Amino acid sequence: MPSSSPSPRKPEDYSQVLAAEEPCDNHLHAFMARPQNMRYEAQQDGEQILLFLRRHPITNLPWILLAIFMILAPFLLLPFFPPFAILPVNFKLVLMLVWWLFTSGFIIEKLLVWFFESFIITDERMIDVDFYSLVYKRVNYAQLEKIEDVDTQTGGVLFSLMDVGSVLVQTAAEIPQFEISGIPHPSKVAKLLNELVQEEQQEKIEGRVR
Repeated sequence: MPSSSPSPRKPEDYSQVLAAEEPCDNHLHAFMARPQNMRYEAQQDGEQILLFLRRHPITNLPWILLAIFMILAPFLLLPFFPPFAILPVNFKLVLMLVWWLFTSGFIIEKLLVWFFESFIITDERMIDVDFYSLVYKRVNYAQLEKIEDVDTQTGGVLFSLMDVGSVLVQTAAEIPQFEISGIPHPSKVAKLLNELVQEEQQEKIEGRVR
């Protein structure tokens, strides 16, 4: 009888990071190991999402503070703008409503960009999804076997305390460098990528197939 190729191992069998993390079914989390009931655009048959990342919620603090100021701006600034005082009351109300409508659009856009901008690691490749606006996005891919080096970086007291930082991935792919900023647990992400690269190399040595 012909010998069959060895079967691939489960990710949690060779990854300490995945073995220590429970599968996540809350799609609002910024760090989701083996997310349940999730697919991404252009996912291949049999390809398994191992880690889904988005920026830590704390990275939204600057625009949240700006949004609060924008909401309060009519009450804080307009009394010091003399021409506004002589306008009819109805006209003042319309101007304020237009301003708050603009502010609402700003908040909604920032929330959607945070929600959809992501970095995905599968058992085959990594995918970087960048949203620049609601009408423009860029998606970059790199096979795991193309990864050459992985570095982490954390800056600032707050980010250090909350374990938030960046991961820089050097590749031999068409996109030579991937930078994932403001994500939770950057050391875990780097460790997982290294574990996956080692498993890819071991698969080649042992002749295992996916």
